[in-house]
Amino acid sequence: MPFKPPSYEGIRDGILRDIRSLLPDADIGTDSDNFIRSAAVSAAIEGLYQYQSWLYRQIFPDTADEAELLHHAGNRNIRQRGAVAASGLVQVTGTPDKLINIGSAFKHVATGALFSATQAAIINASGNAQVPVVAQVPGVAMNGLSGAAIITSPPLGIDAMATIISPFTGGGDIESPASVLVRLLDLMRNPPAGGAEYDYKRWALEVDGVATATVLPRRRGPNTVDVVITGPTGAPSDQVIDMCAAHIDEVRPVTAEVFVFAPLLRVIDATAKIELASGYTLAAVQEAAQAAYNKELGALEPNTGFKRNRISTILGNLAGVADYELMTPAANIGPTDESGAIGWIRPGAITLQVFD
Repeated sequence: MPFKPPSYEGIRDGILRDIRSLLPDADIGTDSDNFIRSAAVSAAIEGLYQYQSWLYRQIFPDTADEAELLHHAGNRNIRQRGAVAASGLVQVTGTPDKLINIGSAFKHVATGALFSATQAAIINASGNAQVPVVAQVPGVAMNGLSGAAIITSPPLGIDAMATIISPFTGGGDIESPASVLVRLLDLMRNPPAGGAEYDYKRWALEVDGVATATVLPRRRGPNTVDVVITGPTGAPSDQVIDMCAAHIDEVRPVTAEVFVFAPLLRVIDATAKIELASGYTLAAVQEAAQAAYNKELGALEPNTGFKRNRISTILGNLAGVADYELMTPAANIGPTDESGAIGWIRPGAITLQVFD
């Protein structure tokens, strides 16, 4: 039976009973000195009990506060993954042979977000150049950034206006405590084994910007290991892939040949006709359907197919849908149609129409 600390009132009443037991004539009324002293002592004792309860919770990582959880994780060499900056590609124009220096700063016109060139580039004969850039502030908020930008201090011969031709991807927030706990418990339950399948997954997840890892041993022959990694919101950047490969290369068995790569994304759209229940609007049901669709397909791991009837389950469980007919997709969907590739199904748009 778990220990339950006594309440403040229980401690106080116990002290008052002891006083009355020792001094039958003692005044223990609410306005008496005995009551006031007992109340003060009880408050202090209750605080000690609460502190002991807090200490007990910190003993176990799954009940510990965030700071103590990270302490537990750190003792087992598990580090909270840091935030990762998103990156993209910007096209600039100007006079041929003019140079865009590494570190040149850009500003997104619509949002004011800042990003910097990661490589130098030279304007070609056509009067333009493509410049790889990275966000100055890490996090997922910069993913998908596109549109017009300006060079904050354009060199002579370089136009100030620029265009993001490859939307930003690969950004990730700092790892959540819940994710750290999952990795810590996995390590405790599956101790390092010098190159077991779960070791490769753990090594990959130690790298900033890696959200999930799928390990495929012997896919290319004996002593080969494929590690398919994903980012927080989609495919990881090339930089994250390179960092992950380098990290695994440092800790892998010397006989293993490891290949780290991102899966091919396969975006799946769906359409359905529905009969609205009384009191519901198509817009409200559409919003709920998209949220459920994103959750269902968003949970899929790389190299995993999708069953068409899961969409029927989503529609059947939606409030406001009296009846439905799923139009597309017409069949179950595999992770990819590319031979020998590893695909990853991602949610697209689910479009609802009312029966004619």
